[in-house]
Amino acid sequence: MDKKVYEISFLLSGKLIDTEIADVLQKIKKSFEEVGATVLKEFEFNKINLAYPIKKENAAYFGYFWFELDPQKIAELRKKFAFEKEILRYLLVTPPPKYQTKSASSQIFKKRYNDRKVKNFSSENIEETNKDFISTTPIKEESADEKLEEKLEEIQKLV
Repeated sequence: MDKKVYEISFLLSGKLIDTEIADVLQKIKKSFEEVGATVLKEFEFNKINLAYPIKKENAAYFGYFWFELDPQKIAELRKKFAFEKEILRYLLVTPPPKYQTKSASSQIFKKRYNDRKVKNFSSENIEETNKDFISTTPIKEESADEKLEEKLEEIQKLV
């Protein structure tokens, strides 16, 4: 089954101390593993002041994760987070394509490429497509030392 990229953000209780935050994060990561999610990126949790009280708390720790998961297992993941007392709120979204990781975007590209059907494999078609990719102008290769020497000569002429 195809996995999708998701972003989940959390507001954790502001009353937690550092060791308790680490424990809650371990619970969250364990929940990801239990449903078969792959964590792509974890963002640091920072303490923020809330605009309005949530569960009688005025401060919370905010942070989020990017992960890949089969869409059919999202409900199972939501159940795991619903009754955690340290989690004040959470929001699960699919990020827009420009914010997705390279691995996810490359998977989308591969899928689109594989879905195309190539009709003819004649040598004429291959030559035509190769013309698009082959540059007609030769590429001039200069080493970094040669470029540096040219710049030094220009500077010496100015002085």
